[in-house]
Amino acid sequence: MESKLLTVTEVTTRVKSLLQDDPILTDLKVEGEISNFHHHRSGHMYFSLKDDNSKLNCVMFQGNNQKLDFSPEDGQVVLARGYLDVYVPRGEYQLYVTEMEQEGEGALYQKFLQLKEKLKKEGLFDQERKQELPFLPARIGLVTSPTGAAIRDIISVLKRRYAGVSVLLAPSRVQGEEAENELIRSLEYLEKRDDIDLIIISRGGGSLEDLWPFNSEKLARKIAASDIPIISGVGHETDFTIADFVADLRAPTPSAAAELAVRDFTRLEDQLKDLGRRLHSNYLSYLTKNRRELEFLSKNRIWKEPAVLFQNIRQQLDDLVSRFNRELEAEFSDKGQRLKSLARELENLSPHKILSRGYSVTMNQEGQVIKMSSEVENSEMITTRLASGEIDSQVITSREEQYD
Repeated sequence: MESKLLTVTEVTTRVKSLLQDDPILTDLKVEGEISNFHHHRSGHMYFSLKDDNSKLNCVMFQGNNQKLDFSPEDGQVVLARGYLDVYVPRGEYQLYVTEMEQEGEGALYQKFLQLKEKLKKEGLFDQERKQELPFLPARIGLVTSPTGAAIRDIISVLKRRYAGVSVLLAPSRVQGEEAENELIRSLEYLEKRDDIDLIIISRGGGSLEDLWPFNSEKLARKIAASDIPIISGVGHETDFTIADFVADLRAPTPSAAAELAVRDFTRLEDQLKDLGRRLHSNYLSYLTKNRRELEFLSKNRIWKEPAVLFQNIRQQLDDLVSRFNRELEAEFSDKGQRLKSLARELENLSPHKILSRGYSVTMNQEGQVIKMSSEVENSEMITTRLASGEIDSQVITSREEQYD
């Protein structure tokens, strides 16, 4: 059988006709997870429904989506009702959704929430563990795709704010199965260098699955363990990833990450100039004030007659010296009288004084004082000490007598 020659439009129209004639495809319900959701300014909604093996493009016009009782977003699992048809200009078949109800959060989003809760409990999101950013980094390590829009935005902002900053790109895929490992390898490369002050890890916006490499647990732990401060600038303002939570600082966009990374050098220069002017003005005011005080003091009598400053001190010193001498003399006089009295008492108690009154001391040959007659024997030699001199004698006899 000879093949029929058709134009592209004829093929598309024939497929469109086949779909429209299929009773199942003209009114069906499809369950799937929303991805690549976009609410166009026209009011129409464009998105995809996907499962583990396939993806179906969908459109829901404004007239239908105004009846929704929820706000569709990536990750939600929904039940969509509508009909399958072909969009002729692109030759693509898609589901035209007329009704849609929420079934629950998608598998990816559920994994995101579970990992977020796990790492939060471990303290990886705690503010206390986050590092401060350097005041003005000399070299910034950039982890992103070398071909994406993010790198152009970041470099443009960095050079505009501080032309002296150096940027070292550690290229990596930011989407797909290989992105996770490449992101980690790029971070490891930058961490091994000793000339990186700050790291920015970034990419532009996208669907939940597009941003999924930045929800990797391995990547999150690598960011948390980094000794170099890290700014995460992933997606748009409404996008949040696990990398955002563990980074030392989260930026809503790649451009914002660049703005947070370096200060506006032009503004810093203006601030320094302003500080210089204020310092100069304050210095002049200080000099003027001190010059006036010096002029005032120079006219004071003290500078012409310095002795006036000390005349009261001299008089007070003379008074103190006179008072000290009086008290010292009184103290010595009192102590002298007390010393003389003690000397007289000591003299009266002196053994020599007692002997001079007619008393004597008798000792044996060993020099021990004899107090009782029983302490000597007949014929024993003894010595008697008088007020003047000593007498050696021999005991003829001894008697025991009591004296009252």
